[in-house]
Amino acid sequence: MSDESLAAEAARRRRELREEQARHEQTKAALLAANGLLLRAYLRERLQDPGDFLVFVGLGSVIDAEGRLLWEAVDARLTQLLAQKPHLALPENHSRSERPSSAVAFLLTGT
Repeated sequence: MSDESLAAEAARRRRELREEQARHEQTKAALLAANGLLLRAYLRERLQDPGDFLVFVGLGSVIDAEGRLLWEAVDARLTQLLAQKPHLALPENHSRSERPSSAVAFLLTGT
């Protein structure tokens, strides 16, 4: 291979890498948005304002390095939050629907 063809090949591969990195960033952003929606849907049955969880706990503390929600961590952090700030809880008599007992139950029931 000539130097010119090697340079062209290297340029093509750099361009492909940049394109793949851009797609990866888009996928990460979409996953983060989807996780936020799932989390808010779950927290809607537990907090007066599901956004309070994101303010006081943060989404980053309940996702792993690959971007998956850690539902056990969600339950643990929610329990901690409500122990510190019980006024954030949705009142027991104000259920928006039948409440699953945990995040895992929420996912398994599809509620």
